[in-house]
Amino acid sequence: MEKLRVGVFLFFLLILAVLTFSLSKSWRLYDGGYEVTVENPESKEKDTSPEPTDSLDLEDGNGKIYWKQYFIYPHGLVTESGGFGPDGILTHARNLYSISLKDGKIQKLFPHDVYIWDFFVGEFSKKSVLNTIDDPKEDVLQIEKKILIFAVTEDSNLDGVLNYKDHKFVYLFDPETNKLDSVLPQGYHFRKLLFNSMRNHLTLILGRNPEPEPKNVRKKLPEPNIKLHVYDYDVVTTKGILSGSLESPSPPEQNQ
Repeated sequence: MEKLRVGVFLFFLLILAVLTFSLSKSWRLYDGGYEVTVENPESKEKDTSPEPTDSLDLEDGNGKIYWKQYFIYPHGLVTESGGFGPDGILTHARNLYSISLKDGKIQKLFPHDVYIWDFFVGEFSKKSVLNTIDDPKEDVLQIEKKILIFAVTEDSNLDGVLNYKDHKFVYLFDPETNKLDSVLPQGYHFRKLLFNSMRNHLTLILGRNPEPEPKNVRKKLPEPNIKLHVYDYDVVTTKGILSGSLESPSPPEQNQ
């Protein structure tokens, strides 16, 4: 009887250890996406080598060849339905790697863990159906040989993790030059992608970041009203035009 009690105790102790290990991992599936603990790297210098905890498996089928020359590998890929891409599938990841098939060079896009909400090629067309009465409409995006990335890189709500609840930012990656460009103007975050703009123009709806809450306030303040703006970014000139807000119209701003 005593052995049975000891066995049961050890069994539950093992289960508790497994649960503790699972909950302590930096990455875990969270509400249809990934959540990653916020890192405070000692060095701000860009590190293109895999991190010691990375487990990269090129045979897992997640990588894909783009434009017959570049192999893009998403680390920690998780997919779900939705998003703005050509397949109607959200592709979450913690980082992206680009391998040139011309010279074998490897580029790690983000130096540290981020929450990639979605990524896809910048040039495609797709048909969408608004209702059962109207004919399908065609949505077109025409950004040549670039990969569009929507990522959370800052803990905007200060909860200690990067996930879908934080502000999303937009990046364009050029695999030919291995250059990753941030698209949005300072103080704004991504809300929606708009289709059918000019070639090599990226048009977005942005939200203005709210003022940070005072640290000494004990009572939780109500959610701030986010002012929305239309932003058109010229990929060739790397300049953008930011509209005023409909709530308080103002002259457009040019982002250098």
